[in-house]
Amino acid sequence: MQWSPAVAVIGLNAAGIRGRNSFGNELLIYGVSTTLMAGTVYSLKHCINERRPDGSNAQSFPSGHTATAFAAAEWLRTEYHDRSPWIGVAGYLAATATGVLRMFNNRHWISDVVSGAAVGFLCTRAAYCITPWIKRKVLRKSAKQPIGF
Repeated sequence: MQWSPAVAVIGLNAAGIRGRNSFGNELLIYGVSTTLMAGTVYSLKHCINERRPDGSNAQSFPSGHTATAFAAAEWLRTEYHDRSPWIGVAGYLAATATGVLRMFNNRHWISDVVSGAAVGFLCTRAAYCITPWIKRKVLRKSAKQPIGF
């Protein structure tokens, strides 16, 4: 379920329903978001060492599944909010369900899930801000519209 908002973006593109960016730019934005999110989540997990509710290990904070789901939900919402706000709502429902199920399965505390949601959301917002710079400076391509907010 954590990947369903990302699969929705790809599926909508495959069906010919374009988002606000070209498919290549969409993938670049999601790649940047996922890289930022994974680095943040795993750094925090190894620094904080919060024990899981089931006691299996000390990698509870923040929830990586929830961060992944919310990063993808914000990507879906940003790309398709001009088409229909319900597309974003569906993505956020899937992301919320991911977090709730992580708690229900006794793998995370509520603080893990809320922080994972925040990390995912913020990393996607950051990706929309820094992707034009990456295209210009790293990939040496013109950062054509719209990419930003």
